[in-house]
Formats: sequence, structure tokens, C-alpha cells
Amino acid sequence: MKFNERLNFVRKRSKITQKSVSSHLGVTLRTYQRYEEGTIEPPLSTVSAIAEYFDIPADCLLGNGFFANWEDVLMYKDSILSSLSRLFPNLLEKLDLYKLSEKQLARILPAILVKVTFNREFNTITLYPLIPFESGQPFAVPSGGCETDLLGHPNS
Repeated sequence: MKFNERLNFVRKRSKITQKSVSSHLGVTLRTYQRYEEGTIEPPLSTVSAIAEYFDIPADCLLGNGFFANWEDVLMYKDSILSSLSRLFPNLLEKLDLYKLSEKQLARILPAILVKVTFNREFNTITLYPLIPFESGQPFAVPSGGCETDLLGHPNS
């Protein structure tokens, strides 16, 4: 997903108008619309201001590092969080991950995981923890004793 698509996705998910964002940034509505259309890219200072406005890491908008597939992480967050709770019971026993907002998850998950990959061919999600397991291997997320089904949206 490109920057402009991520920006549009984040704004719509937040239920905020383009006019509100453009006013906050001090740019014309048309300039902001061009950011979302992808016809122009904002300067880095504006990207930073947008991230601050939505209270998310700038990397989430840019798709950098852990956030390269953030939309998939959100789509399958229940499977991921369930696995993290089993993998790190002591670390997460006092933290109810299911009650955290997307903004809170965007700050916590990169402190636990280096990345999350999705393999649609084999229908698996693989977690790469920051703290390696004894085996040193990444963890394929199980679901009821089998690998997670990625064929359809988890809420369908």
C-alpha cells in the first residue's frame, strides 16, 4: 500500500474529514486531497504533523519496518494477540491486549515483534519476536491446533 492509500485509510478509519486534517495542517483542502490522491507527496515535516494529528507513528503512514503490512496485522489482530498471550504469559499477564486501541497497539507491538508476515499460499501468519525463542525460529501462529486460515477475512 502506498503512502496516499495509507493516509486515506487512516483518516477514514478515524472518521475525520479531509477539511479537518487540512485545517490542522495549515494547507488548503485541495493540497490535502492531492496528498490522498497521490498526485503530490507532503514534505517530511507534514508527514510528521499528520502522524501527530492521528497519534500514530510516522512509520505507520510510511509503511516502514514493522508497519509494512499494518492493515493485515489489524485484520488478524485477534489471532496474533492470542498467540502473543500464550508465547509471553509473564510479560503480558497484566496487559489486556484485546482492550488496547489501534494507537496503543501501534506503540506496543513493535516493542514485542520485529515483524509479522502473512503467507496466503500456505495460509499462515508468522511472528518474529524481538526476544528470540529458545529454538531461534520464528513462530507460526496456530489456531485450534492448526495454522491460521487466511483465505477469508477473519470477521466474515
